[in-house]
Amino acid sequence: MGWTCSHQKGEWCDLLGIVCQPGTKGCTLYGKAVFADPSTPSNEAVARRQAIQKRKEEEELKKLMEAAKRGF
Repeated sequence: MGWTCSHQKGEWCDLLGIVCQPGTKGCTLYGKAVFADPSTPSNEAVARRQAIQKRKEEEELKKLMEAAKRGF
C-alpha cells in the first residue's frame, strides 16, 4: 500500500524538522499504523492502544453480564 504525507518534502519532514521516518514519535502516523519494520515506534503504540481497547471492551462485557445476572 502506498501513501503520501502532506508534511513530507522530499526526504524531509516539515512537521518534525527531521529526515522523514514514518511512524516515529510525533509523526501523524504514530500509533495509527503498523509498519513492516518491527523497530518502528508506532508498532508499540498501536499494540498499547489495542490492549487498552481490549480491556475496556472486557470491562464493559463484564458489566453487562453482571447486569444480566441481576435481571437488568
